[in-house]
Amino acid sequence: DVVVKAYSEQSIALEGSQRELTMLFSDIRSFTYRTETLGNDIIDVLNVHYNKVIHKVHENSGVVGSIIGDAILAIYGTLDSKMSKSYNAIRSAWDITRVTATLREAMIQKRVEIEKKRKLTESEEKVYQAVLLDVGVGIDGGNVFYGNIGSNEHMANTVIGDNVNSASRLEGLTRVYHLPVIVSEYIRDEVLNESARYKFFEIDTVQVKGKTEGKKIYFPIDSNETDELVINKYSIFENGLNAYYEGDWKTARKMFKDCELEVSHIFLERMGNKNAPEDWNGIWTMTTK
Repeated sequence: DVVVKAYSEQSIALEGSQRELTMLFSDIRSFTYRTETLGNDIIDVLNVHYNKVIHKVHENSGVVGSIIGDAILAIYGTLDSKMSKSYNAIRSAWDITRVTATLREAMIQKRVEIEKKRKLTESEEKVYQAVLLDVGVGIDGGNVFYGNIGSNEHMANTVIGDNVNSASRLEGLTRVYHLPVIVSEYIRDEVLNESARYKFFEIDTVQVKGKTEGKKIYFPIDSNETDELVINKYSIFENGLNAYYEGDWKTARKMFKDCELEVSHIFLERMGNKNAPEDWNGIWTMTTK
């Protein structure tokens, strides 16, 4: 959209406006370890990764707002599309997790080929673990400032606002809940208005650091590619979550155990063998970003 405007007006100005957009934030997990292990070769790994990721963002009518080392911020809603900005963002999120998984599988197969002849050395094992990239994706949307900032000597197209920060916070929560993608209620509501492809399961109500209110977070499942058994497990999890909210931790513990999902372990650890506190409001307060 910036290129089209620059071409038509023969100039780019320092300007911006309030826009309703969707932001996707994707980050590589355990990046410090990978950098320490791979050294300068981390650049080659990142380029292979971003070549795939950026293509998927563009393929789904998104634009890359910025690349910050191991993280990428993508913006949806600035380009024309048949589907909503939030639908395109979720489709991108799952595409990103799939292409990352494909790269991991290629590395696994490479190891298999090598080990047909010999075992990996200790240093090769570290490199192997470092190139098995894994990502988390957080998505939120709403009113933000979108435009060009900087000076006449150097400017950047950017998006600024609370919902941008929220997308980053949601990505951080993927590590806590052991899920690949987490989205906000805004994203869920917009997508459900146009398509039944994605099923949204509530994961928790979280008060992130720096905020004063709790926010519901959701895991979007692609019903076209997910086994019905998995969907049923998340339905059991949601029933357990409702009991957890209501303070019936005995029932919640049973359902969380029955669903056999990794995310349920977080709640089992929280509750332990205790009952809900008297002032329980169902909101979990995060102490880190």
